[in-house]
Amino acid sequence: MKKMVFAAALMAAHIPMALAQDSRLPEASLDREVNLQVPAGAAVLGKPTHKTLTPPSYCKPCLFYAGDFDSDASDANGLANEFDIIVSTGAATYAPFVVPKGKTWTVTGLFTNNFLVNFTLDPAISPYEIRKGIPAAGGKGGTLVCHGKKPATLTNAGVCNDCSIQVYATKVEHIKGCRLPAGKYWLSVIPYCTNPNDNACANGYRGFLSNDDGPMNHRFGPLEPANDSFFNSAYFGANWEPSSKEQTSSRFSIGVEGTSTGR
Repeated sequence: MKKMVFAAALMAAHIPMALAQDSRLPEASLDREVNLQVPAGAAVLGKPTHKTLTPPSYCKPCLFYAGDFDSDASDANGLANEFDIIVSTGAATYAPFVVPKGKTWTVTGLFTNNFLVNFTLDPAISPYEIRKGIPAAGGKGGTLVCHGKKPATLTNAGVCNDCSIQVYATKVEHIKGCRLPAGKYWLSVIPYCTNPNDNACANGYRGFLSNDDGPMNHRFGPLEPANDSFFNSAYFGANWEPSSKEQTSSRFSIGVEGTSTGR
């Protein structure tokens, strides 16, 4: 998703109008939703990359951050992660993280970095889940380990200043009683915008979890497992399917806050 193609993303802010004109249905993948085309030109791909190994300021105390979205990555994209007026029954992208061997994490906060058509949460409460044991082939959601709903905040992730649609960290904090022994888990935090009286929600609101394919700037903690995310949405006809069925993204931008104990 290159700088020049983000001009096309302007049409996402006018989704209801577009639907009225061509009767097309909403898409789960950001590039299909806004009809993006990704050219592979040297002038675009020649930008040098700089990798910062410290986590972003909004991940504190940070246990894990998968890395920033990179608009210069050849498969930069986003996958539906939302509950809004258009996607009225919701869509959730579950991305994995690993608690290292010998460690126990006490999770106090979670976030997902989402492309949002409008800088709004209404209601400003987001559901969160941590799961384990999702089968490699999907079809089931594994075991629910921690879950709930918490007041949510938005922070501009500052990773794509030239984008028409910005990436915002949707974060829930003050989670209690969530202790994770070593192992692999999957998390979701979903932005809500369901108030029909809020113009920001009513005017084509959509949300897409950004991928972090590329140099994964600001990555912190264990590396996110690649090609191991899942997409669940009755609206899009997806029953815990591997996210690869929707797009080629190998990793997504998510984070975990809390404390760690053990060797």
